[in-house]
Amino acid sequence: MNLPQQLQEFLNYPPLQLIDINNGMPEDEKPMDVLHQSVLITFLTGLYKATRSTENATVITYQTDAGQLLDIIFIKDNQADTIAAFTNQPVNVIKVKLTEVSAGWLEYLKKQTLPGETQSDTYLKDLMTSQRHEILKYIPQGLKLGELLNDEGLEDVTNKMEGPVSSLMHMIENGFSTTD
Repeated sequence: MNLPQQLQEFLNYPPLQLIDINNGMPEDEKPMDVLHQSVLITFLTGLYKATRSTENATVITYQTDAGQLLDIIFIKDNQADTIAAFTNQPVNVIKVKLTEVSAGWLEYLKKQTLPGETQSDTYLKDLMTSQRHEILKYIPQGLKLGELLNDEGLEDVTNKMEGPVSSLMHMIENGFSTTD
Protein backbone atom coordinates (compact mmCIF):
# COMPACT_ATOMS: atom_id res chain seq x y z
CA MET A 1 0.00 0.00 0.00
CA ASN A 2 1.23 3.47 -0.85
CA LEU A 3 -1.03 5.94 0.98
CA PRO A 4 0.45 9.08 -0.62
CA GLN A 5 -0.25 7.73 -4.11
CA GLN A 6 -3.71 6.50 -3.17
CA LEU A 7 -4.69 9.88 -1.73
CA GLN A 8 -3.15 11.66 -4.74
CA GLU A 9 -5.25 9.52 -7.07
CA PHE A 10 -8.36 9.97 -4.90
CA LEU A 11 -7.93 13.77 -5.09
CA ASN A 12 -7.21 13.57 -8.82
CA TYR A 13 -3.90 15.39 -8.28
CA PRO A 14 -0.94 15.08 -10.65
CA PRO A 15 1.27 12.06 -9.91
CA LEU A 16 3.68 12.42 -7.01
CA GLN A 17 7.35 12.18 -7.74
CA LEU A 18 9.88 10.31 -5.65
CA ILE A 19 12.66 12.56 -4.42
CA ASP A 20 16.27 11.45 -4.94
CA ILE A 21 18.01 11.43 -1.55
CA ASN A 22 21.34 12.44 -3.09
CA ASN A 23 20.30 15.66 -4.78
CA GLY A 24 16.80 16.42 -3.45
CA MET A 25 15.39 16.50 -6.97
CA PRO A 26 12.66 14.33 -8.51
CA GLU A 27 14.12 10.95 -9.47
CA ASP A 28 12.67 10.90 -12.98
CA GLU A 29 13.77 14.50 -13.74
CA LYS A 30 10.30 15.47 -14.96
CA PRO A 31 8.93 18.81 -13.77
CA MET A 32 7.24 18.34 -10.41
CA ASP A 33 3.89 19.83 -9.46
CA VAL A 34 5.41 21.50 -6.42
CA LEU A 35 2.14 22.94 -5.09
CA HIS A 36 0.13 19.71 -4.98
CA GLN A 37 3.02 17.52 -3.87
CA SER A 38 4.04 19.93 -1.10
CA VAL A 39 0.52 20.35 0.26
CA LEU A 40 -0.35 16.64 0.12
CA ILE A 41 2.91 15.48 1.70
CA THR A 42 2.83 18.20 4.35
CA PHE A 43 -0.69 17.14 5.30
CA LEU A 44 0.21 13.44 5.49
CA THR A 45 3.37 14.15 7.46
CA GLY A 46 1.43 16.29 9.93
CA LEU A 47 -1.19 13.56 10.17
CA TYR A 48 1.53 10.98 10.85
CA LYS A 49 3.05 13.12 13.62
CA ALA A 50 -0.34 13.87 15.19
CA THR A 51 -1.29 10.19 15.33
CA ARG A 52 1.72 9.36 17.49
CA SER A 53 -0.42 10.18 20.53
CA THR A 54 -3.46 8.06 21.38
CA GLU A 55 -5.43 11.16 22.32
CA ASN A 56 -4.85 12.84 18.96
CA ALA A 57 -5.45 9.62 17.02
CA THR A 58 -8.83 9.21 18.74
CA VAL A 59 -9.86 12.81 18.05
CA ILE A 60 -8.69 12.58 14.43
CA THR A 61 -10.49 9.27 13.87
CA TYR A 62 -13.85 10.82 14.70
CA GLN A 63 -13.26 14.21 13.07
CA THR A 64 -15.68 15.22 10.32
CA ASP A 65 -14.67 18.85 9.67
CA ALA A 66 -11.70 19.48 7.35
CA GLY A 67 -10.79 22.83 8.92
CA GLN A 68 -10.84 21.44 12.44
CA LEU A 69 -8.74 18.49 11.30
CA LEU A 70 -6.09 20.90 10.04
CA ASP A 71 -6.11 22.67 13.40
CA ILE A 72 -5.69 19.37 15.23
CA ILE A 73 -2.83 18.05 13.16
CA PHE A 74 -0.74 21.23 13.00
CA ILE A 75 -1.71 23.52 10.17
CA LYS A 76 -1.39 27.06 11.41
CA ASP A 77 -0.66 30.30 9.59
CA ASN A 78 3.13 30.01 9.93
CA GLN A 79 3.09 26.56 8.27
CA ALA A 80 0.96 27.92 5.42
CA ASP A 81 3.41 30.82 5.07
CA THR A 82 6.34 28.41 4.80
CA ILE A 83 4.62 26.26 2.18
CA ALA A 84 3.61 29.41 0.26
CA ALA A 85 7.20 30.64 0.20
CA PHE A 86 8.48 27.27 -1.03
CA THR A 87 5.83 26.90 -3.75
CA ASN A 88 5.75 30.57 -4.77
CA GLN A 89 2.00 30.64 -4.22
CA PRO A 90 -0.13 33.06 -2.19
CA VAL A 91 -0.93 31.93 1.37
CA ASN A 92 -4.67 31.91 0.63
CA VAL A 93 -4.09 29.38 -2.19
CA ILE A 94 -2.12 27.17 0.21
CA LYS A 95 -4.90 27.34 2.81
CA VAL A 96 -7.51 26.39 0.21
CA LYS A 97 -5.38 23.46 -1.02
CA LEU A 98 -4.71 22.26 2.53
CA THR A 99 -8.44 22.33 3.26
CA GLU A 100 -9.06 20.47 -0.01
CA VAL A 101 -6.58 17.74 1.00
CA SER A 102 -8.03 17.57 4.51
CA ALA A 103 -11.58 17.19 3.16
CA GLY A 104 -10.33 14.63 0.65
CA TRP A 105 -8.66 12.67 3.43
CA LEU A 106 -11.88 12.56 5.44
CA GLU A 107 -13.78 11.33 2.38
CA TYR A 108 -11.04 8.81 1.54
CA LEU A 109 -11.08 7.44 5.09
CA LYS A 110 -14.87 7.17 5.00
CA LYS A 111 -14.66 5.10 1.80
CA GLN A 112 -12.19 2.74 3.51
CA THR A 113 -14.79 1.95 6.16
CA LEU A 114 -17.61 -0.52 5.62
CA PRO A 115 -21.16 0.84 6.11
CA GLY A 116 -22.15 0.84 9.77
CA GLU A 117 -18.52 0.42 10.87
CA THR A 118 -16.12 3.02 12.28
CA GLN A 119 -12.34 3.09 12.17
CA SER A 120 -10.57 2.80 15.48
CA ASP A 121 -7.79 5.08 16.68
CA THR A 122 -5.44 2.08 16.61
CA TYR A 123 -6.30 1.54 12.92
CA LEU A 124 -5.25 5.10 12.13
CA LYS A 125 -2.09 4.90 14.26
CA ASP A 126 -1.10 1.59 12.66
CA LEU A 127 -1.88 2.86 9.16
CA MET A 128 0.20 6.00 9.59
CA THR A 129 3.06 4.06 11.20
CA SER A 130 3.15 1.66 8.26
CA GLN A 131 3.13 4.57 5.80
CA ARG A 132 5.87 6.73 7.35
CA HIS A 133 8.55 5.61 4.91
CA GLU A 134 6.21 5.96 1.93
CA ILE A 135 5.42 9.55 2.94
CA LEU A 136 9.07 10.52 3.53
CA LYS A 137 10.08 9.43 0.02
CA TYR A 138 8.02 12.27 -1.47
CA ILE A 139 9.15 15.21 0.71
CA PRO A 140 10.65 17.94 -1.48
CA GLN A 141 14.01 18.89 0.01
CA GLY A 142 13.50 22.65 -0.07
CA LEU A 143 10.21 22.41 1.83
CA LYS A 144 12.14 21.80 5.06
CA LEU A 145 9.34 19.84 6.68
CA GLY A 146 11.62 18.89 9.57
CA GLU A 147 11.89 22.53 10.56
CA LEU A 148 8.24 23.20 9.81
CA LEU A 149 7.02 20.37 12.04
CA ASN A 150 9.79 20.56 14.61
CA ASP A 151 11.11 17.09 13.73
CA GLU A 152 14.55 17.14 12.15
CA GLY A 153 14.40 13.35 11.64
CA LEU A 154 11.99 13.90 8.77
CA GLU A 155 14.76 15.35 6.61
CA ASP A 156 17.32 12.68 7.53
CA VAL A 157 18.30 10.92 4.29
CA THR A 158 18.62 7.56 6.06
CA ASN A 159 14.83 7.65 6.50
CA LYS A 160 14.43 7.83 2.72
CA MET A 161 16.93 5.17 1.66
CA GLU A 162 15.76 2.27 -0.52
CA GLY A 163 17.11 -1.20 -1.16
CA PRO A 164 17.05 -4.60 0.52
CA VAL A 165 18.96 -3.65 3.68
CA SER A 166 17.20 -0.31 4.03
CA SER A 167 13.80 -1.98 3.54
CA LEU A 168 14.60 -4.47 6.29
CA MET A 169 15.66 -1.62 8.58
CA HIS A 170 12.41 0.27 7.85
CA MET A 171 10.39 -2.85 8.73
CA ILE A 172 12.25 -3.17 12.02
CA GLU A 173 11.81 0.55 12.68
CA ASN A 174 8.05 0.28 12.10
CA GLY A 175 7.89 -2.74 14.39
CA PHE A 176 9.49 -0.86 17.26
CA SER A 177 7.84 2.46 16.55
CA THR A 178 5.96 3.83 19.53
CA THR A 179 2.98 6.07 19.41
CA ASP A 180 3.06 7.80 22.80
